[in-house]
Amino acid sequence: MAKFNTLEFLLTTSSMRWSLLFVFLLFQCSNPKQETASTPKTLLAIFAHPDDEATVGPALAKYAAKGVTVYLAIATDGRYGVTDHAKIPAGDSLAAVRSEEAKCAAEKLGIQPPVLFGLHDQLKMGEGMGPLNEQLNTMRTKITELFTSLKPDVVITWGASGWTGHHDHRLVSTVVTEVFQTQKWEKPVQLYYSAIPTGNLPANSPMQLATVDSSFLPVKISVSEADYAKALASWHCHKSQYTPETIEGMHQLLKASLSGTAYFMPAAFSTEEKNSLF
Repeated sequence: MAKFNTLEFLLTTSSMRWSLLFVFLLFQCSNPKQETASTPKTLLAIFAHPDDEATVGPALAKYAAKGVTVYLAIATDGRYGVTDHAKIPAGDSLAAVRSEEAKCAAEKLGIQPPVLFGLHDQLKMGEGMGPLNEQLNTMRTKITELFTSLKPDVVITWGASGWTGHHDHRLVSTVVTEVFQTQKWEKPVQLYYSAIPTGNLPANSPMQLATVDSSFLPVKISVSEADYAKALASWHCHKSQYTPETIEGMHQLLKASLSGTAYFMPAAFSTEEKNSLF
């Protein structure tokens, strides 16, 4: 029997090897899950008021430091956020101050300048359903435009409770979710809701609505002391809303309740077809 010649075999089958290599490379290019570490990523956080980003500040700072392009969209102008210590009357003057505070906060987090929708604080809810619906329609249009223009990989907002139960928070969450579900976006996007695991807050904490059972929070992002430091610095930008003492207290409460982790609940559900609700 003739002896098998490995070199001869490889040389005579070179065309086959090149064909297999071509198929492999084609598969790699066509498979969206095969992403390299250098693939640019975009994260979009959408909240109701200037200062709401404080709830996810450490996570935003973390990803910005890792090279992710992070955008913050703020729906309303915060014109009704009157506080005793700042003594700024409700209206345009307070809205202008809060706009500058939002820009300061974004800079401290290391993210892109904020996208300010400029909608009316409380979404003109007190003026009736007509003005409220106009505000919601405008919000929907602006959020859709961001999904289309920024093509984010990830979008972050609150879940159903709006973290605090504030109606502006709840409505922003609802509209973001609505836009997310309207279509299969050209670029795949994931929507996450920020929350705190149930039981992690003191029993007398006013933020109990921010909690969700841990079984619904499979996404756990570790955040560092450096991330917390940037988040704290950004929170201090919101001088019209908080005294330094209040900021320190709230920051420490969140830090203790999260224990170096940012928790998120995926908005997406299984798309497996079923013929029963049970």
